[in-house]
Amino acid sequence: MSSSKLVLVTGASGYIAAHVVQKLLESGYRVRGTARGKKVDFLREFWKANPHFEAVQIEDIATSDFTEALKDVDAVLHMASPLAGTQTVETTIKASIISAIEGTLNVLRQATAQGVTKFVLTSSWASLVDPDAKQGYEGLTLSEKEWGKTSREDLLQPGRSDMYVYSGTKILAEQAAWEFTKKHPEVDLATICPPFVYGPPILPLSNSFLGTPGLLYQLIVGEAGRPLPYQTSPFWVDVRDVALAHVRALELPPLPQGADRQEKRFLIASPVALTFDSAVKHLYDTRPELRKRLPSLEEVSQFPGPLSKNDTTRAKEVLGITEYVDWRKTLEETIDALVEAEKTWA
Repeated sequence: MSSSKLVLVTGASGYIAAHVVQKLLESGYRVRGTARGKKVDFLREFWKANPHFEAVQIEDIATSDFTEALKDVDAVLHMASPLAGTQTVETTIKASIISAIEGTLNVLRQATAQGVTKFVLTSSWASLVDPDAKQGYEGLTLSEKEWGKTSREDLLQPGRSDMYVYSGTKILAEQAAWEFTKKHPEVDLATICPPFVYGPPILPLSNSFLGTPGLLYQLIVGEAGRPLPYQTSPFWVDVRDVALAHVRALELPPLPQGADRQEKRFLIASPVALTFDSAVKHLYDTRPELRKRLPSLEEVSQFPGPLSKNDTTRAKEVLGITEYVDWRKTLEETIDALVEAEKTWA
């Protein structure tokens, strides 16, 4: 795709999306980002020095009219999605299912109706495993060939956690997108499936919502010697690698007729797990000024089984992503950015 093309990025105020916008602009693309409410003016102000960025308001990804947003657009990067942990369990169930699944289909339907056929969808590593992620701890080798199993009925069962529902909607939303391509063979879709995403943010951070960097921030918040926070999934990738994957996927030519469409499904993941105890040890050694803020390592939670491995061969061979940002660099730069952001929260 010519770098002079106009790309629509949904949810452009998001943590990952901001990096994708930056990478697109650096690559010479023109970018139109969607956002809700006051975030539209915020994006316009933030990117005002770049004449190739514009922002438009889309209040509800699942129901809004995209006619103006899609005008003269050559490709769509659909990144808008509810994030686990940002609502109560009840509202997460409703919002995640509607926004993630119906939102994805709404964007696809309206874009194809206006002649847009090039799409990149931000999915998740969570779509490769069941919503409880048990396959991550069974010593398996996971790749793009895997699919988690769930249903809307499963997600609506009483007592489902917000993370369970979030993971389940990632499965259903991506499956819905691929099903859409069966009925619309002209659609050229690629999906990006990263696990937890860390790295320094581009947009200013608010202490009311930190996104996934907040998982690392909890390592330096509280009294020294407090218990180590609960270990979330150790599977991760740097946000800059994810942004690169989106742009590389956008630039791929269409697959030959008769090819398996899901050859454009890409798992993007660091080959090395990031555990909280290793992170604390590294911060102790490299950021001595933070030692009084670090938790104790007396009790380190164990994983429920042997960690599975992520096979990123396809991303290497097709997208040319041969190296991933080292976890120590990601950790240091994320923590440094958070410490700097603290100065603006008073």
